Amino acid sequence: MTVMKKIKCAWGREDGVTLVELLAAIILLSVIVVAFMAFFTMAAKTNSRTNAVNEATFLAQEEIELITYYSTSQKTLDVMKEELEFADNSRSSTVNSYQISTVISPQSELYKIVVTVSKGGETRAKMETVLPFAEEAETTP
Repeated sequence: MTVMKKIKCAWGREDGVTLVELLAAIILLSVIVVAFMAFFTMAAKTNSRTNAVNEATFLAQEEIELITYYSTSQKTLDVMKEELEFADNSRSSTVNSYQISTVISPQSELYKIVVTVSKGGETRAKMETVLPFAEEAETTP
């Protein structure tokens, strides 16, 4: 075989990739990557919301546990209100830019405690419980 025949044979084979095939592969890969990016963006937003709800729930639970401590340690409702700085039957505080609102309402011998945690006007967590408190000590003259 002469050299010219070998060159013609080498140029005649179609082993390579054409420009159109290369562009099609790049477009296909781009579509797949964009689809996965949208998935990861949505997952990051959901994760952020879940973290905010978890933090708000933790703060509400902490407030409920504090009030439960006063109930189980046989302290009166008035003592708890004084020590935790309740105004009437409610109190508000702010922790890490979360507004915590606690409301106590009497229900016969028990008291209903509602703790609401909000941020930016949106309620993030709400917990309720019913607890007894020690009766007022009677004073004798």
